[in-house]
Amino acid sequence: MPTKIQKWGNSLAVRIPKEIARRLAIREGSGVVVREDNDAIMIRKEAAPDRALRKNDWKRYLIPTSRKKENVSGVIDHIVYGVSR
Repeated sequence: MPTKIQKWGNSLAVRIPKEIARRLAIREGSGVVVREDNDAIMIRKEAAPDRALRKNDWKRYLIPTSRKKENVSGVIDHIVYGVSR
């Protein structure tokens, strides 16, 4: 899809057609990586950073059970140590 290079401050800019931006989920402020490859310019969407851990992330790793906490602990003690409380 042909487009033109335009001046933007002291740099040059390329307009990304709306349809391509939509398909790649690129919007104003999205990060891209620009690199030179022989006689071509490669523009790639920047990889999304890993999400930082949050205070309540541990809740995603709970195993649902209908037993009360004390009962579960007793069962684990019995399995691991051969005794229960």
